[in-house]
Amino acid sequence: IQLDLASEISRNTGTAKARVPVVYAVHKLPGEVVTENDPQNRPSMIKRLMQGGVGMRRVGTKLQQMHLKPIGRLDIPTEGLCLVTNDGEFAREMELPENQVHRVYRARVHGRLTSAKLNRIRSGGVRFNDVRYGPMKVAVEKTRRSKQRDSLYSSPTNTWVQITSTEGKNRQIRNVFEALGVTVTRLIRISYGDYTLQTIPPGIAIPVPYKPVKQQKARGALLQKPAQQRKGKSF
Repeated sequence: IQLDLASEISRNTGTAKARVPVVYAVHKLPGEVVTENDPQNRPSMIKRLMQGGVGMRRVGTKLQQMHLKPIGRLDIPTEGLCLVTNDGEFAREMELPENQVHRVYRARVHGRLTSAKLNRIRSGGVRFNDVRYGPMKVAVEKTRRSKQRDSLYSSPTNTWVQITSTEGKNRQIRNVFEALGVTVTRLIRISYGDYTLQTIPPGIAIPVPYKPVKQQKARGALLQKPAQQRKGKSF
């Protein structure tokens, strides 16, 4: 059981200690929603965590369940890092697009990638169902050269790419690739701000230190030159 010790009353002074937001790094499982209440009664990550004792705090002599809020929701098929906190303001600060907190994903995609498609993702402006998406960093993890001049792949295939976004719009990664004729077949978030998935086992939540958004390094504008302007290895 994890205890929110920061919320206890000091026995020596009888005064409340300064509350520090409680933060958990969770390895979300595919197939579950992140919210506690779901109208369709699908498996809930928050409910699963609470049933496992995550978010218990001591109030006087009793243990109480704190309210847990996910930061930056992941859709049902997506897995990987999901941050959970008891502090709504911290969650809001992490999610605000103007704070430009970096969200990094690994995606397995199926389809024909070209330099032009990757550059459209990097430059922004891709539209899907009347939603416009901003620029994202994207890099191919494994490349296989094609005889075709402007293609990374000569035929539809699976490959892994790494994407960094600052927006966090609903199904953003999936929609951008779909708009370009490429399908995301697996999506894993590996970091959010300065918090990383690392080796957290699937389904497990671990307490992590609270770090104010302004003190986090993984934030700011995404600057990346188009592939044709780079020297050396081309993506």
